[in-house]
Amino acid sequence: MDKYLNLSKKFRKQIEKDWGKKCKDFNFGCIVCQAHRIVDDLEELGDYLDDIKMVGDKYKKHKHKK
Repeated sequence: MDKYLNLSKKFRKQIEKDWGKKCKDFNFGCIVCQAHRIVDDLEELGDYLDDIKMVGDKYKKHKHKK
């Protein structure tokens, strides 16, 4: 979904402005690298939700509250 991609771009831009870019070799102990990892996860979530939307409602088995 574009809204997740746009949101992740805004987050990444702000993180780079405030904290900098992630390390050349990703470091799990680095707070900046972890912040960028979370933004990466947000992008992946958007891709996942796009995939679900393409499949349609046929795999929805549970009723979830909105």
